[in-house]
Amino acid sequence: MSKKTHNSTTAPSELSVEPFINKREVARRMGRTTRGVELMMRRGIIPYYNFDWRCAFRWSEIQAHLAQTSRVCGPEETAR
Repeated sequence: MSKKTHNSTTAPSELSVEPFINKREVARRMGRTTRGVELMMRRGIIPYYNFDWRCAFRWSEIQAHLAQTSRVCGPEETAR
């Protein structure tokens, strides 16, 4: 019977998991208030996780969700 060996060539960055961020950090990155983030959560605009009474976010999931569900306006559309 052969022994399985652990492959130690895997880079540490491949094993890392994106950390959760809090509502204040999401607000800072989006240029919004925490109340604005709460409204976006309630409306389903941004994804989040609930851990008991705390909510947490993954920035990459917010970016991906917004890219799929939002529309980018050109200069002529924002002037309306």
